[in-house]
Amino acid sequence: MESMDEVRKHYGFAAKDEENLKELSAILFPYSGNFAEAFYDFLIEDPHLASFFKTDAAIQKRKETIAAWFKDVFAGPYNNLHLMRLQRIGEVHVRIGLKGHYVNSAMNFVRSFCIRQTVASLANEEKKADLQETLNKVLDLNLDVITSSYREAELKKVFLSYKAESTMIRWSDRLLHGLNIVLLVGLIAMAIGVVSLLVYDIHSAFTSDLQTGVIKALGSLLILWMIIELLHTQMDVLKGGKFHVRIFLELALVAFIRKLFVASVESKDAVTFGVLLGGTFVLGIILYLLAKADSWQK
Repeated sequence: MESMDEVRKHYGFAAKDEENLKELSAILFPYSGNFAEAFYDFLIEDPHLASFFKTDAAIQKRKETIAAWFKDVFAGPYNNLHLMRLQRIGEVHVRIGLKGHYVNSAMNFVRSFCIRQTVASLANEEKKADLQETLNKVLDLNLDVITSSYREAELKKVFLSYKAESTMIRWSDRLLHGLNIVLLVGLIAMAIGVVSLLVYDIHSAFTSDLQTGVIKALGSLLILWMIIELLHTQMDVLKGGKFHVRIFLELALVAFIRKLFVASVESKDAVTFGVLLGGTFVLGIILYLLAKADSWQK
């Protein structure tokens, strides 16, 4: 499925809705316990749904889960982590054998409950309409993601190898997350190493050749800046963001620029200097074309 930013765009979820969501949370959060009780009563009216609540412990746990989800709907933030939580809800419903019809009917109950409380809490008709519009967007967005992941999970069940595939995917996800953690630790270690190099270059500038030391220190600063950018990118990936190849092109460009700085004060032959200059020029052209392509897509 698309990212949460794309889903929000499809529903016209703007900054105004973010503010309305804060007001809705202030109105509806105090009713989270009442909602959990009312929602449970709604569920057990159907014999099929009631079969999922066989023990007191299961009932209490489900009420706590319902109240937590109710708060999560209005607390946000609506980012990719929230998207993943909604997708897991759809997948769990398929795994326990709950039909998609019940998901839609349950959301209708949620909508009616929230509208009643919102209308009862406000006197201004214009504000009521404004908040109800945001409320409908939020609930439709949540229902969309849940039912989409529901359909995807149902389609997977038709494959005989679903269990083996899902196990492999689950372990691959864990391995990938672990490797991303290792990469983050490696980047932190590299950042420490570059800081040490920068300190050494500054020390060399004051103790030996000032011109060479300053230029090398400037190159080390560029490398440190790119390491920081890589750390930011890796942390975004761990939070569910997208991976950008462009950052590595920028790192390569910075490395070439640093080499040029060093070559300008050292005795390098014309061929070596020309290769460094040509590589820098080519990388600059590639980054320029990527920037143009990004602007066209926007």
